[in-house]
Amino acid sequence: MRAILTAISLIAGLSLTPPGQAQDADAPPRAEVMVLGTFHFSGGGQDMINPEVDDFLAPARQAEIAEVLDRLEAFAPTRIAVELMPVHEADFNARYDEYRAGTRDLGVNERQQLGMRLAARLGHDRLYAVDAEGGMDFEAMMAAASTAGQSALLAEWQSYIGEVQAYLDDMDSLDRSILDRIISENSEETRELHNLYLILAQMGGADDPAGAREMTRWWGRNLHIFANIARIAEPGERVLVIYGAGHKALLDAYLQGAPNITWVEPLDYLVTDADAATE
Repeated sequence: MRAILTAISLIAGLSLTPPGQAQDADAPPRAEVMVLGTFHFSGGGQDMINPEVDDFLAPARQAEIAEVLDRLEAFAPTRIAVELMPVHEADFNARYDEYRAGTRDLGVNERQQLGMRLAARLGHDRLYAVDAEGGMDFEAMMAAASTAGQSALLAEWQSYIGEVQAYLDDMDSLDRSILDRIISENSEETRELHNLYLILAQMGGADDPAGAREMTRWWGRNLHIFANIARIAEPGERVLVIYGAGHKALLDAYLQGAPNITWVEPLDYLVTDADAATE
């Protein structure tokens, strides 16, 4: 591998910078990217586990959303990306234009309540759609595990998913503020829930490795989303990505590994010194 990289460097006249070495002072600044994991304000409906929803257009909830935006505004993003297929980006931005013009009210989903509201505050002329295709066939995975006689693995899955459900029920309690819920969505404890996909990956036998196949689709979908984000993360940009928290573990891993992007921790902005002092 070292010989290949050296040959490429010599042929192309490139200078390879070892990992961890300071960036050339003359090079353009790397893009900074923050992935804000969030729950779906409208309930989702297509996720493995969907939260209970409230009236997020009610005055008290609108004030809570404003507090979240106050904290995100400190990041000063220059571009905002949302969980939306690129084919819908033009229509989404047309709605955003109507909202800025005062001719359209915002809907309840987080793309509008967080994305559009913050973009309007910052004077952005558009938002970016970075989602990618790719679902999961849970029935196929469960059937493959049953056929392969993986009763112990299925029992382990049922136990694990029960613990996850209890954790999410507590985290998504309507007694909690939106800021508190979003802080939890971006915590290490929530990130570790992504490990449940590695139980699914084990389902099936050599003839029908359904779990590995479906998890390849999941990892691949998130890699595609990462690539969509990277395309708008041009040098010097500060990109805020508003996405369902189930994607955050993989998107963070890809961004942290990308040598031309600087990953940003959202908790550095969501949690203030005053919050820490009251804990």
